[in-house]
Amino acid sequence: MEKIMTGDTVFTPEDAEDLIAELRRTRQALAQAYDKFDFVSDPEMVESCIYEINSLKAKCNYLIRKIKECAPECAAAGALKGGRLCQL
Repeated sequence: MEKIMTGDTVFTPEDAEDLIAELRRTRQALAQAYDKFDFVSDPEMVESCIYEINSLKAKCNYLIRKIKECAPECAAAGALKGGRLCQL
């Protein structure tokens, strides 16, 4: 089992599945945050929604980077050349 050290955390290729599941949950939360943004009108709530959306986008970017580090064979569909396709 190959281990990958990133910062303070050690990830293995098997961790990619957990990271993918977390990415799915984060993307769902991001969609909900966008929906909430569409319905608020109070300036403080608008600001809160923007903060939440930016935070979730940063988390998605982090998870995508970690997935690529854990499982380089798990690539975007456009980059596949016989590798495994990850369904996000």
